Amino acid sequence: MRPLLLSIPLAFVAATVQAQDVPFISGEHEDFTRLVATLPSSDTEWTIDRNGNTYRIKIDGDDLNLITDDVFDRIPRTRLADIKANDRTGEVELTLACDCRVVSIPYNERHVIFDIREDLSTEPEDVPQIPLSFGEAVETETPQRVFRFSALEAAKPVTLAPAPEEEPAQSPDFSGLLALENFVNRSVQVTTLRQDLIKQVDRAATQNLLKSQVPMPKPKPAPKPMELAAGPQFKTPESAGQNMDHVPPQAAVGLDGQNVNIVAYNVIDEVGRDIAALLSGQVGVGTCLPDSAVNIADWSGEKTFVEELADVRRNLVGEFDRTNEKALQRLVKLYVHYTFGAEAQQVLKLLPNTGETRILHVMAQIVDGDAPKDSDHMFAKQGHCSGHVALWAALSGERLTGESAINGAMDGLNVLPRHLRDYFGPRLSNQLVEQGDTEAATLVLNGIERTNPMPGTSFDFAQANLDAELGNTHAADATLEDIATQNTDLATLAIVELIDSHVKQALPPSNDTISLVGALAVEHKSGEMGPSLRRAHALARMLVHEFEPAFEIVAEIEAMDGPEPAVEVRSRLASAVIEHAQDFDIVTFALAEDLAEPGKITPDTALALAQKMFEMGFVGETKRLLQAAQNSHQNDEMRLLKARVALADSLPRRAEAELLGMTSPDAERLRAQARSLVGDHEMAAQMLSDLGENQSAEEQNWLGGNLDALASSENEVYRQTSDMMMKTDTEETQVDEATQGILARNRGLLDDSAESRNVLGDLLDWHSLTEPSS
Repeated sequence: MRPLLLSIPLAFVAATVQAQDVPFISGEHEDFTRLVATLPSSDTEWTIDRNGNTYRIKIDGDDLNLITDDVFDRIPRTRLADIKANDRTGEVELTLACDCRVVSIPYNERHVIFDIREDLSTEPEDVPQIPLSFGEAVETETPQRVFRFSALEAAKPVTLAPAPEEEPAQSPDFSGLLALENFVNRSVQVTTLRQDLIKQVDRAATQNLLKSQVPMPKPKPAPKPMELAAGPQFKTPESAGQNMDHVPPQAAVGLDGQNVNIVAYNVIDEVGRDIAALLSGQVGVGTCLPDSAVNIADWSGEKTFVEELADVRRNLVGEFDRTNEKALQRLVKLYVHYTFGAEAQQVLKLLPNTGETRILHVMAQIVDGDAPKDSDHMFAKQGHCSGHVALWAALSGERLTGESAINGAMDGLNVLPRHLRDYFGPRLSNQLVEQGDTEAATLVLNGIERTNPMPGTSFDFAQANLDAELGNTHAADATLEDIATQNTDLATLAIVELIDSHVKQALPPSNDTISLVGALAVEHKSGEMGPSLRRAHALARMLVHEFEPAFEIVAEIEAMDGPEPAVEVRSRLASAVIEHAQDFDIVTFALAEDLAEPGKITPDTALALAQKMFEMGFVGETKRLLQAAQNSHQNDEMRLLKARVALADSLPRRAEAELLGMTSPDAERLRAQARSLVGDHEMAAQMLSDLGENQSAEEQNWLGGNLDALASSENEVYRQTSDMMMKTDTEETQVDEATQGILARNRGLLDDSAESRNVLGDLLDWHSLTEPSS
């Protein structure tokens, strides 16, 4: 029997050993969510299919243990909504929570990476990938779009061909172009991308970040007619035979030649995919405008502005009184070079709408100090570019993303002539400060200061912004105050920034500053800075507690700038009144300014004012303010106030309804008060006792006649009263009248009555009424 009994557990162990674990490890990144599956062996087959927002991963195997329990411990549900595993069928179902796609990447034989990336593409999913060579540019038709990140797909790893000989950079020919699509043709795009790739690879090699590897030659079948002799090979639709989101396996190799267990998306992958897309008739996702399109430094020669202007004007009109478009373009560039933006825009009206003229139009707006009004202007979505175009993207208001873009903007600034560096440098610094890159902003300002010991007011204003961001508030305020007193265009901006700084610090400005902002508000009453100056003037008055003139300025803001700016300033002013004004003044301003009217102040401010009015006993005004605060979120603070108002109106049931579901001490205290109003003093005493408020609990026990609870009271008056009223006849001495006599008995009663009078007197003193205050 023993061999038979042993065979049973051995068979069971053999069955359990066959189960093969397939763990799914998750990780969250800025641009994608990653799942990594570890297969049982390198021979395990797997497939992935898509049906709408659902992906199904099928792993071959007889007995699998798909481990997905810990997936959401490391990632949110922003991209992946749900994951379900079926061990019996070997399937894992991914339900996406966004318009995303899953990119599968086999890695290191046993691992498969599944990246969930946002799908911003408007192209077909199966982008044809054809062989290409970095050594030549192929002429193709005009792309539909030239902006980067028009499609965010998986970068296809490429193999570098031998570096070609350096070729001179090709400058785009702007003549005769009618639209942006014709501005940068595919040949120029491929050349630009190729040169950028070579530059990046050279830089990585110089920094010992790359190590070349020569693969061993392998026999291969005869090439198809469409294939080229050399260059990185990309799968075509005919040879793919599977989802184009699948990336062939490629192991990353370190400097020591060993596998370092990482998969990297680098510039080689990105540029290679862009070139493949361009040559196959698609739109490259990494296309940036070339530096030659914004080479403003070469738009003026060694002559003076007057001499160059005269030369250009002589060629503006040719025979038959026809305008010379090339001369007009040269005139526009000359105006832009010398920051005459308005004049450049006037000349641009005489030129056809081409890619170059659209670039010049945006540059003319920028040099004139205006932000581009169109959201899809030429420098939109160029904040990621590493060339000099990044400078103009930043000046147009685009956020620079990545160190290469910031370096490109700084390089673009450094190649400009001195007058343009001094003009654009502070603006670039302000943009960098706005996006939090104070180190780059410091380098920009230091570079300007080295070449110009007296850079001007714009530099000082940018330095003040940088100081404020770095926490040097005192230095920033001193600089802004100095700029505000100067007769410059930045005086209004400086005074507005100065008042905002004082508001953040809750620091009252000087009387001179208040007078200055008031004077500037009157001077620029109808100008572009009028709304900002009126707001700053009202806030300055608020900081010195001059509430009445501040409310008058708010009325002017509402009349000239509309209700929304007035609501914002009036709410700030009302909050300051609640915090700093006397009770009488609070009531006065609340009634005089009709702050309880809906839409006068923000709901949060209305709720704060309602609480203050209730504390002062104005229940009716509290109700009106609560109505004005209805648009805010129904939070616990509002519900507590509504319960207090209901109790003040002797509506305990309504108060308890407002407190449903609330368990805070304030809610329990109000609930006890409601119980007391309906006569349930015992329950009210229990609630107050649980809160540790013994004195209030004893008062409820007294009102409910619970003398037993008062027998052990810490209050001597309650305790003596309880003892007196609970004294029973058994405690009295039973003495025979014949033995003690009636006189002794009457003396005892008299003593008891004196004690009772003392206890009742103490009780009345304890609950004495107070005189009403005048």
